[in-house]
Amino acid sequence: MSVASFTQDSLAKGIESLLASLPSDLSALPPIIPTPTLPTTESSVSALIDHTLLAPNAALEQISSICAEAKQYNTATVCVNSSMIPYVAQHLSGSSVLPISVIGFPFGSANTASKVLEAKIACQEGAKEIDMVINIGLLRSQRYLEVYNDIHAVAEECHSHGAKLKVILETAMLTKQEIVAASYLACLAGGDFVKTSTGYGGGGATKEDVRLMYEVAKQERLGWDGKQKEVKASGGIRSLETVHQMVKNGATRVGASGTKAIVEQIRSGSAAPTSTGSY
Repeated sequence: MSVASFTQDSLAKGIESLLASLPSDLSALPPIIPTPTLPTTESSVSALIDHTLLAPNAALEQISSICAEAKQYNTATVCVNSSMIPYVAQHLSGSSVLPISVIGFPFGSANTASKVLEAKIACQEGAKEIDMVINIGLLRSQRYLEVYNDIHAVAEECHSHGAKLKVILETAMLTKQEIVAASYLACLAGGDFVKTSTGYGGGGATKEDVRLMYEVAKQERLGWDGKQKEVKASGGIRSLETVHQMVKNGATRVGASGTKAIVEQIRSGSAAPTSTGSY
């Protein structure tokens, strides 16, 4: 579907229609994944995790360390800043763990051309998934077509390399209506996932926001590209209990810097948080 298929007015009407169709009380809905079927083993939980290190002062030794941990625990991916992708791709070569690059991180306010170029280079250097930050200012200004075009351009670049795109909304900065609008635009523009947070925006994932994003992402009419839209929860996920809260509300991937602590909780049978950090 081309950029020209939508107008500012048609996108605004789509968001308005979606808001009207959503349940008024999401907390009353049954869990997406019931408690008895939640992932509880080390392997099943690790398979959900994007093992993450996005600190701007992260040294190569730390990058090497998180790659070793990711391979040890067999996490889904390792998520880093774009400049670190060549090192991560080299460390993960031959393993099932995929390299992820963030794009336009952490503010999302870079222009579209720079986001596309950053995504292109990251994919060429080995990134298999891209986590881009939405243009939060334009979204809050209700410039829906511009937000759509921004996401769509990056999605097209990612998909041309066979990479998936996750769109970071920074939910802590948004109202319920803005979360719905952002999720709608991200899915419609070709995002494969909607993602809650950067970890740098003053708040992380909440089960309420994850469920709201899920209710938007599951809409069949947003799947024009034939892909199932998914939800990634990130920011403040430091315990098995929190992982379970997110999965029960629709998350199929979680971002965590404290993967080791979460695995230790599984091994010890404890769900108490033991890790600190922004992500």
